[in-house]
Amino acid sequence: KGMMKADVSVIMPAAGLSLRMGANVRKPFIMIGEKPIFFYTLEKFSKLKRVKEIIFVVNEKDRSTVIEKWSDELKAYKVTKIVTGGERRQDSIYNALAHLDSHTNIILIHDAVRPLIKNDEIEAVIKSTEEKGAAIVASPMKLTVKKVDSNLEIVETVPRHDLWMAQTPQGFKRDLLVNAYDKIKDTIDEFTDDAEVVEKAGHTVGIVSGSYDNIKITTREDLKLAELLLVKY
Repeated sequence: KGMMKADVSVIMPAAGLSLRMGANVRKPFIMIGEKPIFFYTLEKFSKLKRVKEIIFVVNEKDRSTVIEKWSDELKAYKVTKIVTGGERRQDSIYNALAHLDSHTNIILIHDAVRPLIKNDEIEAVIKSTEEKGAAIVASPMKLTVKKVDSNLEIVETVPRHDLWMAQTPQGFKRDLLVNAYDKIKDTIDEFTDDAEVVEKAGHTVGIVSGSYDNIKITTREDLKLAELLLVKY
């Protein structure tokens, strides 16, 4: 019958300050059609059999609103805990790690504001994580990248054939992630990417090729694009 497939827990950070959007609502809670962005994202993960729980990480200012407004629906979407985020992304993830179900051995971390992720990309990350211990979705760089100096003059054109743009979900075996986060918990360095925390701890991270549609909604243009694409899927 083969091996039992490992349980998967998802940590979904939605605690960022959303400064770039200039809206009075934080990004995950902006409505697209009938529902807020983060519901589209939750839907993708909660549909997968292997996902046993989703830990939703929110800004402390939003926690009571989220619970009042949506706690019943969130349960239906496999959200088992609503956790308060920290000052930086790495603090938010560190907080969430303490709330994981003890049976979980694979953790996916996915931005609440990336609702356009596809099921097969999620599955591919899980599979690659099982094989390599850590894996992320990324897409090849298609733009030409210039490195500049302090006078805003080009120093060099960076060859792009080996450049990839990191996306989420990012998958990790539990012990690997917990140990990597323990190592950085007191550092002043800021990590905006979970894979980087694991790389810093000396572990290799695999890449699963993703689609350019899997955007992180950070600007009004992104929001318009997401509105179009979410209607399409």
